[in-house]
Amino acid sequence: LQVLVEYDGVEWHRREWISIYKDSLFHLFLVEHSLVWTDRLDPLSPNSGATVLWPALSFSPLVAAVDMATNQQPLEFLLDRELAFRDYSRLQPFQEWDPKLPGLRDYPELRAAVRRWSELQDGQRILVTTPSVLVGYRVEVYRAEGTTQWYTAVIVSYNEATRDLTVTDDTVLEEHNEDPCIVQMRLIGDGGRPYAVIT
Repeated sequence: LQVLVEYDGVEWHRREWISIYKDSLFHLFLVEHSLVWTDRLDPLSPNSGATVLWPALSFSPLVAAVDMATNQQPLEFLLDRELAFRDYSRLQPFQEWDPKLPGLRDYPELRAAVRRWSELQDGQRILVTTPSVLVGYRVEVYRAEGTTQWYTAVIVSYNEATRDLTVTDDTVLEEHNEDPCIVQMRLIGDGGRPYAVIT
């Protein structure tokens, strides 16, 4: 398995293909899994000492050659991107935004981050599970090769045998066959931004 990786704080064109299982390169390699709620000190009012429920990304390991406590889940909190470990018993699955949660009703930027993540996941779910209903929709497609990071296109057909979407690139009017299970795609207008690139 090769993964095309972009690094935080580094220009996208410095990305690289990594064979994550080759030569024991990684002892731990995690990919984003889901959004959860968990407790933490309020990072936007640190002097208050208040504990709030906060949305965080949870991860699943592709490589786990190190011993981690079996009850510990690695997390990345939304907005400030602080990394932490939490006991599984302290995690609540994210289902929908509850404006009554203590502390969160005052943070519109946090609600916006959750909404962007949720919209992106909804778009990904449709692209992977029922792509045939998207013929005629516009998408952005991650470009694994080339001088641009993304290209925009229109979905013109879906091949059930290969699971490929045929898309027409807006810029050069060429058709490309892309598998939404392999290449990161996002529906234009879904308001989302990708948290992961290509797998």
